[in-house]
Amino acid sequence: MENLPDELRDRVSRLNADLLLDLVRPGEAVWLACDLLVAGVESPSTAELAGESATRLLLSDAVPLVRQLLADLGVVPIDASQAPWVVARDIARQMIAGTLLPEAGARSLWSLRWSCDNAAEIGLMLQPLEAWDETLAANRDDEAIRAEMRELAQGVLLAANARLAGGGLIDS
Repeated sequence: MENLPDELRDRVSRLNADLLLDLVRPGEAVWLACDLLVAGVESPSTAELAGESATRLLLSDAVPLVRQLLADLGVVPIDASQAPWVVARDIARQMIAGTLLPEAGARSLWSLRWSCDNAAEIGLMLQPLEAWDETLAANRDDEAIRAEMRELAQGVLLAANARLAGGGLIDS
């Protein structure tokens, strides 16, 4: 796994965390396996998962394949205290990059709040999330609220990086 590009290593870490938190997304697992094959990671489990349909693979079928893929990659199961931080970090990155709608990311982060030790950085998402949910669409400034959510995602990313570096999961 050390030879993988950072982006693939991060995705494998997210899959490891998703497995522990029961958040496995079968389609994402299939695409990751495909990308691992392209990167030269060859194992029976990588090929098997990559050969599945990203749209039809059932969660019940995906989970054992994901477990085997992680085992074949030599990935140690993630510590339960770090898994939600890996997910929060990924969500924040997606929000900042613009690949995840800020309102969807804020909701996902809010759902992780208690798992992430009631982190103040995640708690700050409540105000713009409430502004989004409680203001009629015709009366709210969508772009201003989204910009605030993306800005707050920066704080979540910093907090997640600090937490994961402190636990030795990532380099500081």
